[in-house]
Amino acid sequence: MNQTTAERFIGVFSVLNVSKIGAGTTKQKNVQTMFVYAEEQANGTYSLRYLNDNFVPVGKAWSVEHEALLADFTPEPDLYMNKVRPAVRELTKTIARAERLREKGQTYSAEYEFKQALRIDETNIRATFGFGLTYLDRGETHKADLVFRRLIELQAGFDVEHKHLFNEFGIRLRKAGLHDQALQFYSRAEEYCTRDENLLYNFARALVGKGRAEEATERLEQALALRPDFYEARKLLAWVRKNSATISSSGGSAADIPGEFAAIDEHE
Repeated sequence: MNQTTAERFIGVFSVLNVSKIGAGTTKQKNVQTMFVYAEEQANGTYSLRYLNDNFVPVGKAWSVEHEALLADFTPEPDLYMNKVRPAVRELTKTIARAERLREKGQTYSAEYEFKQALRIDETNIRATFGFGLTYLDRGETHKADLVFRRLIELQAGFDVEHKHLFNEFGIRLRKAGLHDQALQFYSRAEEYCTRDENLLYNFARALVGKGRAEEATERLEQALALRPDFYEARKLLAWVRKNSATISSSGGSAADIPGEFAAIDEHE
């Protein structure tokens, strides 16, 4: 078990999963031991995720109360100390190493490290994002599109902490000419980050690129409601309103959008 610097509990527990297999006289009871990774939350509940075969927490988390954790789960301190904590640390280090390599332009080395991370946790969101970005860095849009499709389908726990990844990947997809994919990506991101003005701005910019002026206007208005002094959003909104008919009829070709707006999208 572990106590973080904020004195929040982290540990591993086991639970018996009982299921029935077969039917009639051949029916049998199957008992399987499952392991979960538990993190204490600020409100006193515990966030649980199952461990995969590599001893790292994966999938969508669910919450339990403190009493339920103690009543229904068995502590496994040795497993946490000897297997889980080292595995989680190694995964974190591998992803950080991959991200540093990508930032330095060493995309093939970064790709290798991201693959290593995904071998440990095939559903890891940061590693999957990074993997896709390495392909976009090299202009390999077909491969990036395959990773994009995987991201859209992932049922793992997207969270607000991933919003900068949503933002960067959406921008890069649009710049690579994958406008439809960028829109799908921003739509998915919107499910998790509904109150981020920069994401809304970039979503609007992508919508303009597809000739969808009315929807772009709506996103820009939402961005300004969150941040009234958002100069770029206010300026783009004025331009979209003035040119909405032309945008819609022309299909919103990127060539029709003034360069000043094409450049105003590097928001983190």
